[in-house]
Amino acid sequence: MKLRCLSVAILLVVAPLSAPATAAPQDAPRGAPADASSYTVGPGDVLTVTVYRAPDYAATVEVADDGTIVLNAIGRVKAAGMTTAQVGSEIARRLQTGGIFRDPVVNVLVQTYRSRTVSVLGAVAKPGEYPLDRGGLTITEILARAGATLGVGGGTVRVLHQDGSQQDLAADQVLAGTVNQPLQPHDTLIVTESATFYISGEVQRPGSFPLEPGLTMERAIALAGGVTMRGARSHLKVTRHVGAADELIRAKPQDPVQPRDLITVGARLF
Repeated sequence: MKLRCLSVAILLVVAPLSAPATAAPQDAPRGAPADASSYTVGPGDVLTVTVYRAPDYAATVEVADDGTIVLNAIGRVKAAGMTTAQVGSEIARRLQTGGIFRDPVVNVLVQTYRSRTVSVLGAVAKPGEYPLDRGGLTITEILARAGATLGVGGGTVRVLHQDGSQQDLAADQVLAGTVNQPLQPHDTLIVTESATFYISGEVQRPGSFPLEPGLTMERAIALAGGVTMRGARSHLKVTRHVGAADELIRAKPQDPVQPRDLITVGARLF
């Protein structure tokens, strides 16, 4: 009888210690997020850490300059150079080996990207800083996020690298994808619009057009759909920006077009 009572007492003491403090992985809800991103964490990034069924252990922490984060339960944990899934696995291991949880489910997400970003400036709708939130992001993908509208002509995309080197890429080639390339952290893209000219008067499609290299007045008229029934190719006037003023000049069909020229095609004399 005494032996039986002693056995019961031991079970009452041991059972609470062996009970899981958090759910085992098989108890996690279906479709629980698993970060498969190739993004590697770096100093300055802000991470959100959650432990399944343990809200008291949730934390939002910034990665320090030494590449670590500090959590109240386990102290300092390395994060830089690891994916968020790897950081979560390391936190789970530390919680387990520290005797805090038996089999914890830890999820880590990047709340704010700071360590791996690029800047986009110039002729874009939304200039600013953009995260390289997955591996292999290219120039065209970042420019699409920034709302860049690339056209043919003399536009350029300048890529400034952190080491001071730079590349000047033709906008039309970037648009075509022939010079597309992955970006590196802290690259800066500067987008320059292609030069334009304007044409009005007796043409089919008056308006603004990109200035192609070597463009002549005759070719400019062709881009505008040609002259109307009343138009005369020989009656050309050009308003050209010279210094701080505009100058009105007469032009011939073979004359070159310059940036910001306003070409006016006159009517023929009957």
